[in-house]
Amino acid sequence: MNKKLTGAWLGMVLTLPAVANAALFDFQGWVTANGEQGFTNASPFQLTDSGLTLTATAFESPGMLDSHVYMDGVFNGIIGGMGVCTNLDSGNQCVPSSDDNVSIDGTNGETLSWGFNLAVGQFTLELGDADHFDYGNRDFLYRLDAGPWMTGTTDVNGLVTLNGGGAGVIDFRPVAAGFSNQFYIRNADVNVVPVPAAVWLFASGLLGLAGVARRR
Repeated sequence: MNKKLTGAWLGMVLTLPAVANAALFDFQGWVTANGEQGFTNASPFQLTDSGLTLTATAFESPGMLDSHVYMDGVFNGIIGGMGVCTNLDSGNQCVPSSDDNVSIDGTNGETLSWGFNLAVGQFTLELGDADHFDYGNRDFLYRLDAGPWMTGTTDVNGLVTLNGGGAGVIDFRPVAAGFSNQFYIRNADVNVVPVPAAVWLFASGLLGLAGVARRR
C-alpha cells in the first residue's frame, strides 16, 4: 500500500475529535458565570462541551437581516437563558430590554440559529417563557438544515426531546406573534451522531497494514 496514502488516512482518523455521546449546553449557568450580554453574528456566541461546539447566531425576517443572540439575566428570580435581541447598545445590552427573547414583533420574526461542528442526533431542550417561568405545554417551531419548519411542544416543565436526524444546523422561531409565544432556551442536552463502526474498523485495518509495512 502507498505509504503516503496510508499516512494520510491514519492522520485523518487519528485527528477525529474525541466526543462523548452527549453534550450539555447550560445557558443559565453561562449567564451566572459571565453576566447578561448580546453577541453580533460577526462575533457569535460559542460554547463547547465534550468536543461538541455550538455556534449561535440570530436573524430577523423578512430578509433574514442580522440580529443578535442575547444571553438574558434574572427576572422574577429566574435567569432567562438564550434569546434574541434586535438592537444592542455600546455595552452589548439589549435595547429595549424587553426585546431579549425569541419573538415576533409586528412583522419582524426572529430566528435563533445553532450551528454544530458535528452531526446532531437526539436533543432535549428546556424552554422558559417571556416572564422566565416554565414554557409549559406550548409550541414553537424548529427546522433541521434549512428544511421544512416543524412544531415542537414542551411538557408542563418546558422540556421537549427532538430528533436532530444528523443535522449540522438547527433553527428556532415562535409559532406566532404574541406574548404567550415568546421564549428563551435555558439549556440543551445534545447527542452526537456516533462515527460509524465501519470507519473505526477501516482505521484498525490501516493501523495493521502500517505495522506490517514497518516490519518489512
